[in-house]
Amino acid sequence: MPASFYSQLEACLSKEQTLKRLISPYRYFEVECPPNSLTRRQQNLINHVKKCIVKTVQKLPHWGEKVPLKWFELENIINQKKANGEKVLKKQQLKETAILVSIDENDLNDVLCFLHDIGKIIYFHVDQLEETVIIDVQWFVDAFKYIITDEKHFARKDSENTLVNTGKISGQYIEEIWKNIQDNRDDNKHHDFILQSYLNHKYDILQYMDKLGLMTRIETQIGVIEEEEMYYIPSMNRTDLPYDRKDEISRQQKSPMMVYFFKSYLPHFFFFRLVVNCLKKWEVYDIESFFKNAVLYKADDADHYFVIGVSKTSIQLQVFTLEETMDLSEECVKKIRQTVEEYIKEITETFHKGIIYEMGFSCTDIKITEEDEKFFLKEEYIYKPSMRFEEISCPRHHFGQDRHKIDRNKMLMCRLQRKSASSPRDNLKWLSP
Repeated sequence: MPASFYSQLEACLSKEQTLKRLISPYRYFEVECPPNSLTRRQQNLINHVKKCIVKTVQKLPHWGEKVPLKWFELENIINQKKANGEKVLKKQQLKETAILVSIDENDLNDVLCFLHDIGKIIYFHVDQLEETVIIDVQWFVDAFKYIITDEKHFARKDSENTLVNTGKISGQYIEEIWKNIQDNRDDNKHHDFILQSYLNHKYDILQYMDKLGLMTRIETQIGVIEEEEMYYIPSMNRTDLPYDRKDEISRQQKSPMMVYFFKSYLPHFFFFRLVVNCLKKWEVYDIESFFKNAVLYKADDADHYFVIGVSKTSIQLQVFTLEETMDLSEECVKKIRQTVEEYIKEITETFHKGIIYEMGFSCTDIKITEEDEKFFLKEEYIYKPSMRFEEISCPRHHFGQDRHKIDRNKMLMCRLQRKSASSPRDNLKWLSP
């Protein structure tokens, strides 16, 4: 069998050449072409694919940056460790390895952040996470995939199991799922190795899943007395917010429905991450507050509560009290809104620059999680300085039976102070109502 093109390419380059140090079998992929001579159409299609690849690469965030060659030398060492079966490295190990390729401790974080950005590793330079580096990304992804797609999941056998049907799962059960991994290879040693790697690095894995917004610990949230850890995984939740809970919220003293409308599309993953971030800051309303399309929380002010919901196009926020005679605190509403908005902004920025959303309100009193696209009214219309009336005609529904008025006072209580009315906001595009 003739030598592969990669082997031939490598043999043509001298060790002194810079390119020799950059090419790697981990970055080399072969595409099979038809065995016969290519037609003109086939050749044009291949050329088109080449151009698309080049254009795609040039759009990557680090394209055009000058990166020291020794960074790639460290990457090659990490790749070799991964090939040898290592999944996680401690930072101290990497410090010692980095010295061998002349990378000091001060530069190591920059290297690791760069490799994280291009998808080679998972690393966050924050808190206790910075001491652990996941070098096998697919292994980490599979750890989560096994949890949410487990065929032996007891929730699949018992549809009445409210614990798992609402996304709650114990740390012990996560271990049971990993122990029952069905590997495609008929190799017990390989199965045992994968299992042991997950068990050995369980808390590293779960901490990274928490950081990425995939799950979070909740035993204190749901009043578990035992010491066993409990986790909430939003993507596993199958239970919709029931109508009676929606109706209960609707009857309370409540703020207007604040709506974050995603014009292009709303990845449901955004809602999951937002839910997890909020669970780290606020307690839930009660043990039955976890739903597939909404979660209810207690505000820092003990008299106030709020619910975050999701529809096909929007993330929704509404603050409420349980006492009919108690007025909403404007300060509390604004504080909750500001924090939630910061979380949404962070999630969209770290996901994709092309995702845009607009902040506004539902112009009618719809219930949380209901579709709001026909009722969305952008915020800046309500806050126009020239508008002096407390009650205005809805600009979305001027005519016919749908015509109605809007009470601006209720929406004004949610207003946040901006640095400047004309200042652009990252990832936020105001559109006409």
